[in-house]
Amino acid sequence: MSTWYDIKLATLQKLFAADGSTIPNDTSTKDYIASMPQAANEGLQRLSTAGKFIKKFIDIAHNPVTNRLGNTGKHIASMERGELTFEADGIRSLYFEYFGVGTATITVDGAEEPVTFALSSKQGYSEVRKLVDNPEDKHVVLKIESDFPIALKNIAMYTANFESDEEVQSYAEKVRYDLKELAPDFYMLDDSPIAYEGDLSTTRYENTSDFFQEGDKVLLLDRDTPGNFRIYYKAYPQEITSVTPDSTEMVLDPEVATLLPLYMASQLYKDDDNGIATTYRNEFEVAFSSLKDSSVAPSAERFIVESGWL
Repeated sequence: MSTWYDIKLATLQKLFAADGSTIPNDTSTKDYIASMPQAANEGLQRLSTAGKFIKKFIDIAHNPVTNRLGNTGKHIASMERGELTFEADGIRSLYFEYFGVGTATITVDGAEEPVTFALSSKQGYSEVRKLVDNPEDKHVVLKIESDFPIALKNIAMYTANFESDEEVQSYAEKVRYDLKELAPDFYMLDDSPIAYEGDLSTTRYENTSDFFQEGDKVLLLDRDTPGNFRIYYKAYPQEITSVTPDSTEMVLDPEVATLLPLYMASQLYKDDDNGIATTYRNEFEVAFSSLKDSSVAPSAERFIVESGWL
């Protein structure tokens, strides 16, 4: 695999500024090297998003916890004024979405004081994620009160513990996964099928189309189908900066790595010899066109989502 040093050396050789396997450290190469990161990033973006894609995959451990309210929680509960009540035993956390204004009260059987907080959402539904202090697994009641119209949906009461309020699982028929958050270099979903691995009582391993895509970066998985999902995606290339170590390995196939110095040289040599720069650019464009017809993908890298949900 080529390193950033290899790319720089190959570029300088095309600029007639290096000979052999060593990058000269003098004034003849200083300006070229300073301009290389920008030229490299331009070439990498074009090669990786329109030429030959970098393919990687994410493993999503899809394991939604059980809602003790059952399917009732999926329905929208609304009222013009009054109160709505939800209750279950052993609740340690809860989640719901609401639209309107009112007050929420969480009461643990036997607790001296309930937990009360205000609700106010006038532009779309807002989320509430709450831990419940219930170490003895007593009966818990969630009461919503309002003198005005208010609506709730995706109401969930869990016996599961979480590390913080923010970590409490959302609840919906489809669970959303923001692929850009799971893989910062995510560019777009690949055409490869999504692989599903279930437990011993269901299908062990198969390609599946049982998912939805929301926008271009959000994946929705069925809440009632737990298991491991392997999602293949096309990745943005790594970014090169002025402090990128020479030893940095470039995540590129050899045929792509050989084209990058061509592009860089065509950009860097315009002021010195526009004719040679144009020749390099023409060579790059011809090879680039052939890459777009290639079906061979670069090697994958693996990411594991340990939490299993967002």
